[in-house]
Amino acid sequence: MQKPIDILIKYFNYQSFIPPQEAIIESVLNKKDTIALLPTGGGKSVCFQIPALMTPGICLVISPLIALIKDQIANLETKGIKAIFLQSKLNQEDIVRLFDNCKFGSVKFLYVSPERIQSDFVKQKIRELTISLVAVDEAHCISEWGHDFRPAYLKIAELKKEFPNIPFLALTATATPLVLKDIETYLLLNKPKLFKKSFFRENIAYQIIETEDKNYQLLSILSKKLAPSIVYVNTRKLTKTLSQFLNVHQIKSSFYHGGLNPEEKDLAYKNWMTEQTPIIVATNAFGMGIDKSNVSSIIHYNIPFSIENYIQETGRAGRNQKKADAYLLKNNSDIDDAKRQYKNNTPTNNYILEVYKKLNQYFRLPFGEINQNWFDFDMIDFCKTYNFEYLLCHNSIKTLEREGILELSASFYHQSELFFKATNNQVLAYSDSHRELGLLIKVILRNYGGLFENSSSINLGLIAAKLNTKKKAIIESLNMLHKDGLVIFKASSTNVQLQFLVPREDELTINRISKNITSYYKHQFDKLASVINFVNNETICRVKLILDYFGEPITQDCGSCDVCISKKLKNKTVNYKEIALSITHLLKDCGALNSKTIVLKLNFPEKHILICLQLLLDNNKIIVNSQHNFQLNTKF
Repeated sequence: MQKPIDILIKYFNYQSFIPPQEAIIESVLNKKDTIALLPTGGGKSVCFQIPALMTPGICLVISPLIALIKDQIANLETKGIKAIFLQSKLNQEDIVRLFDNCKFGSVKFLYVSPERIQSDFVKQKIRELTISLVAVDEAHCISEWGHDFRPAYLKIAELKKEFPNIPFLALTATATPLVLKDIETYLLLNKPKLFKKSFFRENIAYQIIETEDKNYQLLSILSKKLAPSIVYVNTRKLTKTLSQFLNVHQIKSSFYHGGLNPEEKDLAYKNWMTEQTPIIVATNAFGMGIDKSNVSSIIHYNIPFSIENYIQETGRAGRNQKKADAYLLKNNSDIDDAKRQYKNNTPTNNYILEVYKKLNQYFRLPFGEINQNWFDFDMIDFCKTYNFEYLLCHNSIKTLEREGILELSASFYHQSELFFKATNNQVLAYSDSHRELGLLIKVILRNYGGLFENSSSINLGLIAAKLNTKKKAIIESLNMLHKDGLVIFKASSTNVQLQFLVPREDELTINRISKNITSYYKHQFDKLASVINFVNNETICRVKLILDYFGEPITQDCGSCDVCISKKLKNKTVNYKEIALSITHLLKDCGALNSKTIVLKLNFPEKHILICLQLLLDNNKIIVNSQHNFQLNTKF
């Protein structure tokens, strides 16, 4: 009989497991419900793929990450293992054909999204299969305390009721003790075995750099690094802007975000993997499933959304166990912007109550009764009718869904795609000759950047609100622009629908959940506060802060983060003579240079170089020329 190590060698070409992979696999093979908390790079997929290959039947994999699903299926197929993805666009006939293939075609893995298994028809077809294992990837999404809560995950428990004797394996890379408890509770796991790998990465040095010139700091870091790196930013537009900036300064880079078409994504990914462009500037859409061992640095140009995001992204560095750096660039405006964004996006309990009451009025629901029909829902018309701010209303409705007051169709979370294929001049000419459409074009281009270079998601509701019109009118206008050859427009495939789950009781309904709402948003603010505390901290070892956040306290400092290094430098005498000598040699070899270039070229702390430059000026060994550059004083 084959052992897990035999499968690992045969199909995955590894000679040994990474702890605790083998223990997790054994737990699953013993039909135990299992939770695996393996930080990024811990090899989660092997933990369900190997037991599935050793057991008769099909492994059902529930994952929200379509790109990762496609990558895993492609990798399995190269090994001669059959895997299928139940995509959302399949009609009923296609679904029947797919499940017939599962039953009679030697398929070992069926991948589905959490939203897809909510369909009664899909659940019925799953019942007809011989399921050996249910693997729930990104399991932290089941918890409202997690960093990426998705209500559809709460429905997975229905599968546990259908298959009570089938082992469930819940996998996540980032989960606090509170989230781990929610995973166990909401998945209805039966006395699950928990396997945790430490978040401590001995080879990664965490560095927070405060600067008012982030571009300069980026050059300073990357000019001294020859190995592959990832620069994470918070907007799609910034990916291209920063990549162009780096290329102008002879640092080869490409950019990546969710709005690129598949060919553009594949090219950017390929160029980075082959190191034609060793630097990639990306949003957090880049990274899932990436297995590149020699990433030497991760640079966060903006403050990450949570500690969970930060750890997941920095964990993509140093997988070859060599020294790697995780830099985060920050300034005072970053902190203020993050707080302002949180405040502007967070509805109060009273605001949520008003939205709920108006929803009942909008659909004319009688007090004390419930209508469980699905209603077509035009969010823009609703906001316009009752003078609600779009984003706050959107978040209020999501809160009502999270609390089980109503349910939204999956299309509520889908956005349309737009790309301007005409040139800028052609668009301007068209706008002049089509005034009404020209106004729409101006609003779109004012709110979305990069549409001439890449396809991008657009919020039709937001555009309709700015133009004081209906979403239907915007779709008709964009279809006209598409027909006239100006743009490529792909509208979201289905209308948003809404269903009420409890009888209408207005204040009583919201009062029952008000504590939950307050607790949820307080927790979200605490997450933001944890990030702000982390980046502003100058006294506590950064690894200590990270591990404490995940319930893994340690007493020893890491010795390699910026806080620990700062403590060491306070007790160490700076050799200013050596730095000054290096500066004079550099100016002799290269001629006149500005201070930023000197810092880029010398491997000393910036503040020490600036002190030495002033000392050399004071002693007349260097001068500042008419171009404000430093040069040797030949008269000295």
